[in-house]
Amino acid sequence: MRLSRRKFLSLCAKFGAFSLAGGTIGCTGQKEAKVESQLPERQFPQVKGTFIEGTSSGDAETLNWILAGDGASLGYVNFTMDGLITYDNNLNIVLRWLSEPIEVSEDGLRYTLRIRDDLYWSDGKQVTAEDFVYTYRNLMFADWMPFNYKDDYREEIDGEKRFVEIKAINKTSYQFIRQTVNPEFLYTITDFWVYPKHIVKKYEGDIEAFTQADELNNLSYTGNLGPYRFVEWIRNDKFVLERNPDYYLGKESGAPYFEKYVVKILGSAAARHAALEAGDITSASIDPLQVKKFKELKHINVYTQPTSGYNILVFNFRNNGWEGFKNKKIRQAIAMSISKDALIQSIYLGFADPAFSFIPRPSPWFVEDGLSRYGVDELYDKERAMQIFQDEGYELHDGKILDGEALRLTVVTNSGNKVRESICFLVKQELSDIGIDVEMKLLPWTTELNQYLRNKVPGSDEEPAFNNGPDAVSEKPWDMIVMGFSTDVLSPSGSSVFFTSDGGLNFGGFSNPDVDALFNRIRTKESLDEDKRREIYGKISILLSEDLPGNFLAYPVGNVGFQSNVMGIEPGISMGYNYHEWYFA
Repeated sequence: MRLSRRKFLSLCAKFGAFSLAGGTIGCTGQKEAKVESQLPERQFPQVKGTFIEGTSSGDAETLNWILAGDGASLGYVNFTMDGLITYDNNLNIVLRWLSEPIEVSEDGLRYTLRIRDDLYWSDGKQVTAEDFVYTYRNLMFADWMPFNYKDDYREEIDGEKRFVEIKAINKTSYQFIRQTVNPEFLYTITDFWVYPKHIVKKYEGDIEAFTQADELNNLSYTGNLGPYRFVEWIRNDKFVLERNPDYYLGKESGAPYFEKYVVKILGSAAARHAALEAGDITSASIDPLQVKKFKELKHINVYTQPTSGYNILVFNFRNNGWEGFKNKKIRQAIAMSISKDALIQSIYLGFADPAFSFIPRPSPWFVEDGLSRYGVDELYDKERAMQIFQDEGYELHDGKILDGEALRLTVVTNSGNKVRESICFLVKQELSDIGIDVEMKLLPWTTELNQYLRNKVPGSDEEPAFNNGPDAVSEKPWDMIVMGFSTDVLSPSGSSVFFTSDGGLNFGGFSNPDVDALFNRIRTKESLDEDKRREIYGKISILLSEDLPGNFLAYPVGNVGFQSNVMGIEPGISMGYNYHEWYFA
């Protein structure tokens, strides 16, 4: 499972919708009419069939999206609600629920959003600006709501963190009003969805009732807001949707063109590949070892695409992890012992680039100069790594590093993901060469999520969360976890949730005041200057590549296979942004 900072780009295979790009021809109405009369009427595809997306990743946590912290949950919800915008493969913003681009005041403090007037809830009530205002003010910003991204909507005023102001202007327009400048706030306010005020207000202040509310957990309120409607969810088996005949973008085109859309959870990569080859599923990601085989199959089309994600070996800085990880030199020695070239060639078969930063190469904010390149060239050096351990006070006996006794660490990942399982094997092998025994724990995603990622202060009554402060620990102890993270390539500051001291998804407990300060600087008037913003991103990237909250491993290149009768696909980083236009030939 991939933890996702944002639903856009990090869940690109789910991103709906498509807007016909058009313009007027000529300069008078009479000429335009004449030209239009000569154009043939567009023929739209026939609605037919069931699209089955196969996955071996873990299932979602919840369909009550404000409570979600995982990518699968956000991906499921996105079938039923498009959101305000999406991105095309060139990273251009494409409007969805918005009727026009967001208007930003000259001083960068006021953001005006205007939504379409043809959006409706399932009971026929129009979606209004007041629904958005209520969702933010009374739910996302509320003390009783465990929303992971609250800090994205706070600003510091006179040394105190306060939520930005939000207000309705009229039925379809609302504003965010800031007192301080944040150049990337534009991307933040398009991240999430909306609840119908007239339905959710009865749950306000009661987290248990909100969490258990049937209409929120079965998405029965979503009306015409997305291309598909929820049918059923059989946990750890399948998520089933049906075509939404009322879809706001399908009024003229008749989209979407699949009668049903199913996400089918298969137990392993082998099962996923077998199902795709047999035609039992329509689409699935293809592991690197299988790409050549599938490219030779006439009934399968394979698309290779850049991604916004990376794999990382997260270190546990909390009190139930190995104490040695609190020493930066030891973290560097660990990273120095794991070959990224071997990882990319033996596991990804070349379908990846080595990672040293949280910002992927497709991002306009990617900076390479100055990064500490642990795991390649002269910084892949096991002898030097062993010497660092000895310099830091560890003994070496019979080829084993001693920390009182033989050093033994655990590495955890979700079972069924063969790439991450293989990374764990590589970590185990590489670290054994410097005298560290590594125990692998391959766990179901829900077990990993609840027992290893969520944490709380021992003895407290607080609910487990991904970051309950520096004294919090997970239910089970761990040392390293192989994870997949994603970065919003246009707004990388959102990754502060992973790497800042109070970040909502900082489950490893990493803390560096300089990193905190730099992320804060991104969200100031200073960074309106794009050159300055790029400079700050470079400093963050360099600092994290040296301080290592985890060992950045690889930027994978994705390979996705489709049955050859699927039409309308546009390969690219946001492949799927137009998925409601896909159809069967």
